[in-house]
Amino acid sequence: MELGTTRCVHIVGIGGAGMSAIAELLLKSGFCVRGSDLGGGETTRKLEREGAVIFQGHDEGNLGECDVVVYSSAVPRERNVELLAAEKRGIPVIKRDEMLGELMRFKSGICVAGTHGKTTTTAMIATMLVESGDSPTVMIGGVSDYLGGSTLVGTGRNMVIEADEYDRAFLKLTPTVAVVNSLEAEHADTYASMDELRDAFTTFANSVPFYGKVIACVDWPEVRKILSAINRRTLTYAIDEHADLMAQDIEVRRTETRFRVLYHRQYLGDFTISVPGRHNVHNALGALAVGLELGLPVERIQRGLRAFSGMRRRFQIRWETGEGPVVVDDYAHHPSEVKAAIKAAKAGWEGFEVIAVFQPHLFSRTKDFALEFGWALSNADRVFVEDVFPSRELKASFPGISGDTVAEAVIAAGQSHVGFYPSREELFDVLAGYRGQRKLFLFMGAGDITRLASRMAEICQKEGGSPC
Repeated sequence: MELGTTRCVHIVGIGGAGMSAIAELLLKSGFCVRGSDLGGGETTRKLEREGAVIFQGHDEGNLGECDVVVYSSAVPRERNVELLAAEKRGIPVIKRDEMLGELMRFKSGICVAGTHGKTTTTAMIATMLVESGDSPTVMIGGVSDYLGGSTLVGTGRNMVIEADEYDRAFLKLTPTVAVVNSLEAEHADTYASMDELRDAFTTFANSVPFYGKVIACVDWPEVRKILSAINRRTLTYAIDEHADLMAQDIEVRRTETRFRVLYHRQYLGDFTISVPGRHNVHNALGALAVGLELGLPVERIQRGLRAFSGMRRRFQIRWETGEGPVVVDDYAHHPSEVKAAIKAAKAGWEGFEVIAVFQPHLFSRTKDFALEFGWALSNADRVFVEDVFPSRELKASFPGISGDTVAEAVIAAGQSHVGFYPSREELFDVLAGYRGQRKLFLFMGAGDITRLASRMAEICQKEGGSPC
């Protein structure tokens, strides 16, 4: 890959999932990479081991002699000292999605968009291609143990990208195959209405060339609404609605899900994935549809999907010992994702008490979806709620909104076994008292709730038994 005379790239917020993926791809492509982040962690340490120069905190001196500065939508351009310094020095300052769009020009792009499931679907496609003997370039906003990280730099023509709708980032991409695997209200700070969100997804779908294809999951009502506005070749898939590609006879047993597939009403084959839940069948159908579009034999698609081993923080089992306790870490931070995770737990571990531990993410999302979170969480047998993980938002801007807002909504939905614990230490002590046989702890949220899942897994390990 070449970017003109650009040799050194500086990345602001390099520790973020999307930014670290770009950094890793650039490093593996021979570029000099430097960057800054407010915190550290395994992600930045891994990049340093691969050759990146990383600074903790932001300072104009971090720029060095870079040729371009890349930043994410989460970084305030008008206040960040590095971005302001780069502009003064005449160094190009671009958003992550613009850099990603440029890198895609060298490949045939397979872009996966959707409110939910895009990380898993992208990783499934990547695994399927690798198992089929292809050598794809891959960028995912999560960590795949199968791929050895969040990126893969291959020699083949295909580039598989997780396409993020936040800040309209996916509109800078140039897909040959565009997957729309879900569509629901989200990112109110970017889209003022559902009409705006639908328009953005329609534009994304129509960005494929005339010889490309749009692959769409029509089990989502909002996806069905935009189909008539998509003027490219389309392949639909679903479980419940009629579609070109359909899954039937779904069987879930813990981390294994089996189903049979019909293609244009004809039997295509039986498939098995090593992750639980109907929502993962949707993800697998999206990947399967991509495989068919690329002309892969059904046998290779079956083998590729079977080889998919899940993603970190996507129903990741941190501890399991037969009869329990089971500790699961999940990124679910939208009501539909929370509901899907709980249903997967109940379907796979029948007879277990599902204990949901939820950390709301963003005050704005908590305010907008409190009622929906209440109904989603009420499906668990017992619910514990932490306080809101604020991320980029200020608590003062959302008076009266807290984790207790969600807890009250769960009670209003009819679940009486609910607790709100703003103190993590107190919550951990309470949770520790519930562990035992036939208990499944489901930790959910896009913040740092994963640390609590790690602590629970650690105390289970100390008590003996075989790890998951």
